[in-house]
Amino acid sequence: MSQFQQKNFIQTTQVQPTVVPANPRLATVGQFIAVVLIWSLTPLAAVWTVHEIHWAWGLFLRFSIAIPLALICLFYFRLKLIINKKSLMSYAAGALGLFGSMTFCYIGATRISSGMISIIFGTAPLWSGLIAVFILKREHFLKRQWYGLSLAIFGLALTMGIGADHIQMDMLGVGYVMLAVFLYVISMFAVAKVGADIHPIIQTTGSTLVSWFGYVCLLPFFMNEMPTQLPGLQASLAILYSAFFSSILAMIFYFHLIQKLNPTTVMLITILTPVLATFWGVFFNHESLSSHLIIGLIFLCLGLSLYAYRNKARVL
Repeated sequence: MSQFQQKNFIQTTQVQPTVVPANPRLATVGQFIAVVLIWSLTPLAAVWTVHEIHWAWGLFLRFSIAIPLALICLFYFRLKLIINKKSLMSYAAGALGLFGSMTFCYIGATRISSGMISIIFGTAPLWSGLIAVFILKREHFLKRQWYGLSLAIFGLALTMGIGADHIQMDMLGVGYVMLAVFLYVISMFAVAKVGADIHPIIQTTGSTLVSWFGYVCLLPFFMNEMPTQLPGLQASLAILYSAFFSSILAMIFYFHLIQKLNPTTVMLITILTPVLATFWGVFFNHESLSSHLIIGLIFLCLGLSLYAYRNKARVL
């Protein structure tokens, strides 16, 4: 989930070190599977983090660990952090999808299940499409996409238990995560609008630094929530996992995939992740699995598939 596909909009302009795998196709398949697995476990890591640590401190620790890892990646790929007006604007735009989105995602994680978080984030392509059509006026949906959108929204409503008296969903928690998705989608368009043409790893590092400074400014308001002892094993593993796997490793793999695969294939990540995340939540966190959730998830995946598998959209 993490979480941040705004890099779809960033063009790679710097030369990367030449790495020739023994089997490029097999490497790409492996990276695809790795991204799905990593991002499907990311919501569970968020829930485990906020079970023991206040969300603000949890995110501060996550980004504090992610920064040196990102700098190591810059060194490994022989890249340098760009500092100029346009790049700083791009980093700030990206931070909207890190600082802003992750803040409300972690707040929501204190109230709803990890599976539900992943399901809501899985609808991000739908909302980005709606913004492109109705606000930016850049595309027209095909009829098939409208059917897919309707199915997906219906599925989302079912997963939330709307209309079912026996399911009590925390709608405030759902609202927090919906706001997180909205900020995440807006961040994608903001990075594209700036158009800094920065290498994705540089963009990630810069946005991570900006987000970290944001949490530093936020922490004084939560000093009474500061951890007084080391977190338990579960929360510690969740923070380390989020910092290394979700924030760094999955993003590097994802950048490679969007350069090698067509958008429809990459879209499968969004479809598969909520399914696996729901399974992880039930298996590892004993989250409830209702018939509404299963049926809703099926409709959501069908809707996303119908939305993704399209002919060329008409661009205005």
